Amino acid sequence: MASRLYALFTRNPSTARVVVEQARLQPNDRVLEVGCGAGGAVDLAAQALGPDRVAAVDPSPTFVEMVSRRVPGADIRVAGAEDVPFDDQRFTVIFSVASMHHWDDRAAGLATLITKLAPGGRMLIAERLLKRPGHGITPAQLAEVEAELAELDQIGIHTVERKAGWRQLAIIRSTRPLAAA
Repeated sequence: MASRLYALFTRNPSTARVVVEQARLQPNDRVLEVGCGAGGAVDLAAQALGPDRVAAVDPSPTFVEMVSRRVPGADIRVAGAEDVPFDDQRFTVIFSVASMHHWDDRAAGLATLITKLAPGGRMLIAERLLKRPGHGITPAQLAEVEAELAELDQIGIHTVERKAGWRQLAIIRSTRPLAAA
């Protein structure tokens, strides 16, 4: 019941629009959203590319059921960032909108996602920018995530800040190299 109530208030949030715009989706992209929640970003990506080019995971079976109904044809599965059940190198774009702060093991989640990212693929991790730890990310935590991505051989790592409604978002962008580092 809590998931359904939450979904009423987050059905198509401005944060999803900002992140999907920042992903700069191309016609041949294959997209994965991690922690899809009520499915706003999944829906936007499916509108841009077609649902057969979009997949998502969320640990909540309720959200997975809701998003599967909201975006028929998209591949929506129950899983967390640490155990994404898709083939390696399948996706050209992976994004997470306001969910990384919920991951059980951030380092394991980032490592798993990079294995699912095709060479040259883009990853975007968006969180609400905070002054102190909570449901979002602080500048110190941003630096930690950027360092973890560098250790995982991601390139082009940088953070952009964008306004989404009343929220200030930090979007960490990185790219998987075309060849092994």
